[in-house]
Amino acid sequence: MTEGKIIKHYREKQHLTQGELGQGICSVTHLSKIERGITEYSPEIIDLLCERLQIKMAAEVERFIQTQRKLNEWHDAMVMQRTEEAEVLKAQIEQETLRDLPDYKIPYPLLLIRYHLYRNELKPASRLIREIQKAELPSPHMRNYFRHLQGIYYFLSGQFLDCIGVLTEIDESEYTEQEYYYHLALAYHSIHSSIIAYYYAEKALQYFRKTLNLIRIIDTETLMLIQLSVNDPHYFTIAKQSYENLIKACELCGSADRKYKLLHNLAYEHMRRGLYDEAAEGFQQVMELVGGPEHPFYLSVLDCYITSCVGAKRLPVSGLLALTYQGLTLARERKDSREINFNLLILSLKEDWQPYYRYIEEEALPHFRSNGDTYTIERYERKLLSYYLKSGERDKALELSLSMISGMSSGLEEY
Repeated sequence: MTEGKIIKHYREKQHLTQGELGQGICSVTHLSKIERGITEYSPEIIDLLCERLQIKMAAEVERFIQTQRKLNEWHDAMVMQRTEEAEVLKAQIEQETLRDLPDYKIPYPLLLIRYHLYRNELKPASRLIREIQKAELPSPHMRNYFRHLQGIYYFLSGQFLDCIGVLTEIDESEYTEQEYYYHLALAYHSIHSSIIAYYYAEKALQYFRKTLNLIRIIDTETLMLIQLSVNDPHYFTIAKQSYENLIKACELCGSADRKYKLLHNLAYEHMRRGLYDEAAEGFQQVMELVGGPEHPFYLSVLDCYITSCVGAKRLPVSGLLALTYQGLTLARERKDSREINFNLLILSLKEDWQPYYRYIEEEALPHFRSNGDTYTIERYERKLLSYYLKSGERDKALELSLSMISGMSSGLEEY
């Protein structure tokens, strides 16, 4: 019973023994049973115990209910991506002493893990995950929720197969938080299993629509669009309209970060198809939105913008080189792997072709293959193959051709 838990909480908080609290009111045995909720008791006894503890039971019961409500609201705010609300609720819950009750001994740390993952704070999340692994989770829902949190942690850590492994252990019949389908879709997307990623994204989309979660609907439909990035011109017309609709949705709900990511994706789709003028315009718009070099997304956009401008012949070589050296300096300062992209651009702009192709062979392609960037791998493999054939390096051309055929066969296995 709630009253017994509250009495025990305040007794322990005031460092009283059961004998000290119950003296002149009830026996230690009776108080112990009240605290454990296994006996009937009179309102008079509760009133006397509360008087000694200097608490009002009706108010404390209401606080207990409110604490549970706030924990639920905190979880919902994070799922709905309402950052300000999540921060306010966290601050309120941290001031609430009743969160130390046994009822919240596991739920509160679980939500704290979710909070750290929401903020991409992996170290505190990892520490709490290790602590929870030592505890016995009291319900199937909590056990499945913990698996969900582990899955998010593995995804953010780049451990995509571990993410898939733990999320597929979730028992769908005992866990209603179907948001985890979205995280499964992300993990499958990250290992280039587009069909399975689309399947789980579709399941997640149904859940987000049912729960009226507009932000996550945008996220999921964006992910589904990426899986459908094919070269069919008819599809691209439909995809452009879908991107434009999602961009408008971002404007309606005030999500600037999602808007520039969608604009970036749409520009990238133009670039993939050799539509460099449209791509350059799109990337320029994204650069204006992110605001400058201090933004973490800036390097990615700058790389694509320069590449599109080269294809579209929009800027003089001197201007492109200046932008590229800026990107290279920033990438080195941040220890960002896009240093490779900027080195390639510099060699290309200078038309220093022999070092350019050797750099593709020795540095760039091994890096792109390790990341699994299919479009970039195919692009530079074709460039390198053409170079080998023109320069008479037939053994290398044959070896690369076989590697490319093998890669195409691996991709077909998914179908």
